[in-house]
Amino acid sequence: MATCKECKHYQPVDESQGDCFGHQVPADRDVGQCPASAFEPKERP
Repeated sequence: MATCKECKHYQPVDESQGDCFGHQVPADRDVGQCPASAFEPKERP
């Protein structure tokens, strides 16, 4: 399953956590638990 760090809205704060729409989230949180319910995969180059 995908994790928060794989979302284009995730902005890393450090290796283990980041910010998503003002919510502090762990990098390895399952997207099914997304506090904003807005998971979108990062675009790949």
